[in-house]
Formats: sequence, structure tokens, C-alpha cells
Amino acid sequence: MHQMSTSTEITMRLFIAAVLAGSVLAVSGMASMQPALAEKSSDKKGGDDKKSDDGHSKKIDPNMDIKKAYRDGNNLVMKVKGTAGGTVPAKPAAGHLGQVFVYAFVTDAGIMVINAHWECHVLSGCDPTEQHVSEWHAEFVTLGHVAGHEKDCVTSIYGERTATVSGHNAIVNTPEAHKILKAQTAAFNLMMDPDTAPTSPSGVCVAEFDHQFDVWTPKTNGDNEQSDD
Repeated sequence: MHQMSTSTEITMRLFIAAVLAGSVLAVSGMASMQPALAEKSSDKKGGDDKKSDDGHSKKIDPNMDIKKAYRDGNNLVMKVKGTAGGTVPAKPAAGHLGQVFVYAFVTDAGIMVINAHWECHVLSGCDPTEQHVSEWHAEFVTLGHVAGHEKDCVTSIYGERTATVSGHNAIVNTPEAHKILKAQTAAFNLMMDPDTAPTSPSGVCVAEFDHQFDVWTPKTNGDNEQSDD
């Protein structure tokens, strides 16, 4: 291989420095957006596989694998590759509250989640005869750090409303939101009866983040994207 000339080498170094600087600026710009629901993860760039902590590829449950998210009129819509609502939390053991699975939209109006969980509450525990999961429903939530919990918690729930899970789509009417910043599917561990959750942050952990299924961000020019199908 022939030796690179001094001028060419300098040019290449400047080019690489510029690329790296651009990458840093891009990451800084993302950091200024409203935070994601939970732990950091690479945003979706297409494909069905994600990398696990040990670097190996792992398959996403198609019912939680986000194809895209968009606004359709006043509705927030998350389209998955499988069946929306087709995967629900496992039934918890006696005395435990179990998990809540969410289709979450991080928007300019707050975090709207379409969610379902077993009807296992603090006062009654998990009734052994209980054989159903709650209907998929929606509400705004706030997230934050709560002392005594390693991961972020849901700290309040407000603005509850009905939701629709049908075919590939999870849908909720949210006229308050005009822009989707991020969409995410995730699981949280319930720490208390969600029906008694505070409507504003008060230092309690309603549900603690457990794991993420998938995350999606809009195209550069599509963050106010309307339905295109």
C-alpha cells in the first residue's frame, strides 16, 4: 500500500473530525428532547432484531415490535408487526401485583400510555380465581426517580380514557398532543394499586420500569406525520 501524502492525510483527519463533531451534535440534540420512558436503547432503524446486553441478537415479540407511530386526526396510532394487544403480562404469583405492559407515546403534551395489567390489587392481592387481564385503556403518566428504586418509576397517572387495540394498531384519542417524539413498548412492575395512584408526582412509585420491548423515533421530516396508509 503506498504512503498517503501529507496534504491528503491532513484532509482526511479534518474530514473525520467533522464527522465526529456532527455525531456529537446529533446526540446532544436528542438529549434535549423529552426523555424516553426508561433505560437508554438504540432507536429503531428497521429490522426485527435488537442486541441483548451481551451483544447477541434477540427477537422482538411481533405484538410489541413497532413498525411506526403517527397521528391520524386527533388519534395517536402505534402500528406493530403482530397483533396489538396480543401479548399481556403473565399472571402474578399470589400476593404480587404483577406487571403492566404499555404502548407508550412520548409527545409534546406528555407521555400517553395504552396499557393492560392483571386485576390484582393491594387490598385483595391476586385472587387465584381471577382469570382475566384488564381491558386495554389509556392515560397520561409522569416518570421520575423515586428514592429506594433503582430504575425510573411512574410517579402519577391522570387523564384516563378508553383505547382501541385492533389488528396491527393501538389507538388512543389524544387531542392534546400535536407531535410524537418517540414511541416505545415496555413492561413495568406494579408497586401499588394503579387505581389509587396520585394524579400528580408525590414521591411514590406506582410502577417501576422492568424492560423495554422496542423503541421507535420519527423520520427527520416526519415528526408530525399523519397516516399514510
